[in-house]
Amino acid sequence: MGSPSAVRMPAVRVRPSSHSTSPAAHAHTIKLPVWHREQDPKLAEQYVSAARKAGEHHEELL
Repeated sequence: MGSPSAVRMPAVRVRPSSHSTSPAAHAHTIKLPVWHREQDPKLAEQYVSAARKAGEHHEELL
């Protein structure tokens, strides 16, 4: 038996007008990096701490 072959999925192209809420959803979504290294949990905790702090002081930030 050889190695399993890769499965190719067809690219899906969506016209911007076909999903009118997509740009707004993307604009209002917090994007975070993907953490996968040993030192990353500490960085992830810093992100969580910053999000909590922003949430606690949200009225001052508006």
